[in-house]
Amino acid sequence: MANVQHSSLTDPNLHEPKGIAAASANQLYLSNGSGSGTWTNANRFPGTGWGKYTNTTYVGTTALAINTTPVLLPFTTAADVSQLPITLTGTTSSLMNLATETLQFVAAGDLHSITLTVSVYSVSGSPAHMDLSIFGSADGTTYSTLLGETTISLVKGAGQVITESSLFPVTSDMATHGARIYLTSNSGTANIINIGLITARVHKAR
Repeated sequence: MANVQHSSLTDPNLHEPKGIAAASANQLYLSNGSGSGTWTNANRFPGTGWGKYTNTTYVGTTALAINTTPVLLPFTTAADVSQLPITLTGTTSSLMNLATETLQFVAAGDLHSITLTVSVYSVSGSPAHMDLSIFGSADGTTYSTLLGETTISLVKGAGQVITESSLFPVTSDMATHGARIYLTSNSGTANIINIGLITARVHKAR
C-alpha cells in the first residue's frame, strides 16, 4: 500500500471532518479554542437577536406620571424573548434586566437598536414635550452618562401614541453595566400607559 501524506490527498480520497457521522443536518463545527469543538446547530451560532419587553402595570386607566423630574421607565414582562442573541457557549443573552429596568448588551462594538412605544393617557399643566434620555454608567450604580436624547412633542395630548427609535454603537461601559431610559416633561405632567420596548442586537462586533 502506497504511503501518501494526507496533505497530498485530493478528492475523492479526502475524508469527511471528524464527528460528521454523529452530526445532525444543518450543523456546523464550532471550535472551542483548545484543539477540539462541537457540532452546533447553524442557527445557534453567535449573531444578532432581539427581545420585546412591556409593562403590565401601567395599562387601562392606571398611568405613569411623567413630570419635570426624570422618571426611569419601568418594565415588568419579557413579552417575546424567543429570538434573543446567542452567545459562544450556545446560551441566550438577555437584553433587559427587569429587576432594575436596565438595558443589557452583549459586547462592545455591537450595533444596537431600541424602539420605544407609549400612549398618552392624559396631561395636566399643559406640558409641550417630553425628553427621552438614555443614560449609561461607569460603575453600575450611578447612571448619569448621557448616551442619547430626543424630544417628543405632546401637541396631541391625550390619546397620542408615541413611537421613537434609536440606533447606536455599544461601548465597553454599556456592555458591562447596561443603560437606562428616562422620560422628563418640560412642565406639568404627562400620564402614560402601554409602555413597550423592542431592543435588538443588529450587528455583532468583529
